[in-house]
Amino acid sequence: MTDSTSDKIIAECAIAFSSNSDDCNKFVKAVAAVFFEPDLFSGPGMNADAIIAEVEASGDWTKHLKSHTGAIKAAKAGRFVVAGMTSRDLASSHGHLAVVVGDDGANSGDVLVPICYAGSLNASARVERKRVSETFGASHARKSEISYFSRPVQTVPEAPAVGRLVDFLRGVRVEPQLVSARSKKSKHTKGKKSRGKRGSG
Repeated sequence: MTDSTSDKIIAECAIAFSSNSDDCNKFVKAVAAVFFEPDLFSGPGMNADAIIAEVEASGDWTKHLKSHTGAIKAAKAGRFVVAGMTSRDLASSHGHLAVVVGDDGANSGDVLVPICYAGSLNASARVERKRVSETFGASHARKSEISYFSRPVQTVPEAPAVGRLVDFLRGVRVEPQLVSARSKKSKHTKGKKSRGKRGSG
């Protein structure tokens, strides 16, 4: 059984969801913190609009424009993929973000769209391993109005993805020991193991 970077991203999305699902940028920051050093998007005022502006302006991120298939390919290749729409795009007071994971995608109507995790202020838009159409809205997804950005990860959890998930389901909260995604040499540990109550987030 392989333990690819895309598997690790899915695992960390699942682990982060319960504690960070109440806000899209909070969720993206929590997952990104595992895969980048220093943590991304940690400055003041880094809401969805600010994060989208940052990745659009950065040379570190590949812009997949509004290509669903480009986002799917990048996520399956183990890149960290952010999906986003600004408040202006949504004609709303808030923008929205999601983390695309390395699944094959699924149809929304006749359009193949990526699978993602997303937090949200709106409970109905909080999704775990669902189509992007279920968090951004089917109309936006089918009209290819969602922007996608990706970059290679810098760090990964040393523990296998399955082991991380099993610990989480058992209520054992373990801050991951991170290793360089390139060298696989131990980098640092973010915390210590603790046993929580079953079902705690």
